[in-house]
Amino acid sequence: MFKAHTIESAPQASAEVLRGVEKKMGFVPNLFAHLAESPTATRAYVQLSSLLEDSSLSAQELQIVLLTISVENGCEFCAAAHTAGGTQAKVDTQTLEAVRAGELPSEARDAALVHFVRRVIRERGWVDEAEVREFVDAGFSEAHVLDIITAAALKTISNYSNHVTRPSLNPELEKFAWDGGQRKAAAG
Repeated sequence: MFKAHTIESAPQASAEVLRGVEKKMGFVPNLFAHLAESPTATRAYVQLSSLLEDSSLSAQELQIVLLTISVENGCEFCAAAHTAGGTQAKVDTQTLEAVRAGELPSEARDAALVHFVRRVIRERGWVDEAEVREFVDAGFSEAHVLDIITAAALKTISNYSNHVTRPSLNPELEKFAWDGGQRKAAAG
């Protein structure tokens, strides 16, 4: 139903964004091909992504957060994309595999991060003060808490739009494919 745009077929404002994505990544992920239908959604996603790169989260922590949210939301496209991003950011392979399997990583700080992100997503932000304190006591800050919420906003745009538009994986992402089918079967 939704058109997979190219740079040539996208609305002009989206085409400009797609050119920037292609320059940065070397290809246009199919997420953007569908998102391009809305210049507002396309620009919002790219701008929020850029802001998160300068957040309190390290590059590795950001990829762990984005992967965790994508797995929690059952987004196969973004789970593959953030496995690729995590690999590129040199996130420990065991951490990536644990998150994809719905488990906690073996490294304590990564486990605390994943656990907290899951609580935020599962509880729609209604984490209690004790959970926040436990997260901060694990070596994180209140800024990390708010940056995780910002990451959740970003993933809401991409995970939900992917659920609606159902983009196929780009060849560049196929080796990172994640089958969230068990989540869909349970929800169905």
